[in-house]
Amino acid sequence: MYRLFTIWFIGLLCFQFVSQAQVSKLKMGFLNPPDSAKPGVYWYFMDGNMSAKSITADLESMRKAGISNLIFLEVNVGIPRGSVDFLSEEWQNMFAHAVKEAKRLGIEITLGVGPGWTGSGGPWVPVSQSMQHLVSDTVNITGGTAQQIKLPVPQPKAPYFGEGAFTPELKKQWNDFYEDVAVIAYPTPAATPGQNN
Repeated sequence: MYRLFTIWFIGLLCFQFVSQAQVSKLKMGFLNPPDSAKPGVYWYFMDGNMSAKSITADLESMRKAGISNLIFLEVNVGIPRGSVDFLSEEWQNMFAHAVKEAKRLGIEITLGVGPGWTGSGGPWVPVSQSMQHLVSDTVNITGGTAQQIKLPVPQPKAPYFGEGAFTPELKKQWNDFYEDVAVIAYPTPAATPGQNN
């Protein structure tokens, strides 16, 4: 009996030691997480508003805040335009500087692929393969006779940032592109007496 108790007691001590070690490791990982567990951010280059000094300041602030990765995007969101033209030699030098500084600080950069000029969009994409909205329209008809029906073409959905950046040619392409996906026809219920249509 004494021997069984001793084995049980030693087992309990080992279990407690292992549990404490796991808790300690978990606590240390929480207080000092590895880079793979640290947060990341979106990093926007705002329409030519950048400098080598601002890039370094941004990245050093991110590192100080514990950020270990970022998704880089070049965006135009209606703020006053900066002096650095997108993809110009100056812009490319700035981007190379950003990559070098991020590497120095141990921050991983991922390039965002969106529908903008730095991603998946541009004049090289055929209209039929561009991003599209599914739009709809309705028409009510009275049944009971054979008739030809001209279905209305739905209006395109308004762009998120408005139509201000459209050239006349782009506006025409945008308005002219349309493709039927489906036509759904169904009877509407008759109005009951006293009910408004």
